[in-house]
Amino acid sequence: MQVAVHLWPVLFMQQVRSILLLDLVLVICCSACGPERPGVDSGKLTLGDTLAVNTHYGTRGKVDRQALALLRAAGVRTLRNDLDWEVVETQPGVYDFSSSDELVEAAGAQGLRLFFILDYGNKLYGPPRAVVDDVGRTAFAAFARAAATRYRGKGILWEIWNEPNWPFFWGGRGHGPDPAAYAKLVAATVPALRAADPAATIIAGAVLASVHPDFLVLGAIPHLAFLDRIFAAGILPMVDGVSAHFYRDQPPESVSTDVAEIQALMRRYEIEKPVISGEWGYSTYDPKAPVTGFNFLPAVSLDGQATYLARMMLTNFSLGIPLSVWFKDRDETNPSPGNIEHHWGLLAGDLNPKPAYFALRTLSELIGDGTLSERVCYGPGTHGLVFDTSRGKVTALWSESPAEWHLTLFGGNSRIIDRDGRDLTSVVAAGNPLLTGPDRGPLYLLGKAVVRAQALSAQVAQSP
Repeated sequence: MQVAVHLWPVLFMQQVRSILLLDLVLVICCSACGPERPGVDSGKLTLGDTLAVNTHYGTRGKVDRQALALLRAAGVRTLRNDLDWEVVETQPGVYDFSSSDELVEAAGAQGLRLFFILDYGNKLYGPPRAVVDDVGRTAFAAFARAAATRYRGKGILWEIWNEPNWPFFWGGRGHGPDPAAYAKLVAATVPALRAADPAATIIAGAVLASVHPDFLVLGAIPHLAFLDRIFAAGILPMVDGVSAHFYRDQPPESVSTDVAEIQALMRRYEIEKPVISGEWGYSTYDPKAPVTGFNFLPAVSLDGQATYLARMMLTNFSLGIPLSVWFKDRDETNPSPGNIEHHWGLLAGDLNPKPAYFALRTLSELIGDGTLSERVCYGPGTHGLVFDTSRGKVTALWSESPAEWHLTLFGGNSRIIDRDGRDLTSVVAAGNPLLTGPDRGPLYLLGKAVVRAQALSAQVAQSP
């Protein structure tokens, strides 16, 4: 079996034990908490290393340096951003990277790594949303080589296309999603990137993993079928990782099934590469407002988005995913209340932080330098991840449905911090329980405690 070495250190299977030691306090782990899942090598990868956000700067618009500073302050390490072929090459063989140069410089000034998407067609060589022949593939590969040459040594990650299994992003002039054509594009582009930068990290796939039924009617190809076809065409040995976009109308923890299916598919080809969570979020549009777009997923509340963001990052990390991209950095400047696409952001259009921003910042501040050491559960649908951090042991606690947490703290340094960074130690010390659920949590335990969780009905009292 071939294992990727270019992207991040090899991930290994960590067994979930039924009895775990949490800072010398024994916690009984309920057997209903589910099967064993992949873990992370605690000596290799920190949670902060995995935090990424999708942006639309450079070739898509003017770089907002204030926004980049806010993202870095929240703990974001990587920006995923389009590098549009048709913007860079408007004359055959002439490449103008001025629009992306500004983004590379601005991101570098903030210590942010770029994850560039090499994407979309060019009218000089064919349809606007596809590359369908050898002439187009040769030209696209040359564009990719020029980009890698220009930015060699800057630690940029390269992704080949975006959602090629969905006709909105691969189509035009009668061309729909075509796994064979995409595989040929990857096969042409990877050698060009490696010739320009032998140390380049290259990601392929970028599939839309949770396809809405209407998408299938419009010609989308289910992600596993698409990946199966491109794996069969031989792309796995060429690349350093496979990305998928795990949008869903379910809680973040449900992604474990999708990740396991992609990993199982790779094992069929005896080549296992890291799975990247390349794009995924929850939108806070108003479900009662007039619809002005295709709202293909239900809305969540502002608090629900914040809770889901933290749980998404924690869940992905526990599954061994080395990069998790939240979609996206900010809402539209003048958003339509009833449009899903206008409300994905961590920030409002005027850059005022939404609760999701504070949730990410708290997560980063408390366990950004942490490595995963234990997984604990306290009953069905409850979760606990124990991290070794510079401040000692920190445990993230949350539940998928309403639950009441009873904690007995040990030692004067033990503390409880909520999702938004508020210190609730005095509340717990007074004997009061704390609540988590779809719109609440996680909680962060710093130090030692005895922890017990009790499931509640949907009708629960307001937490302190």
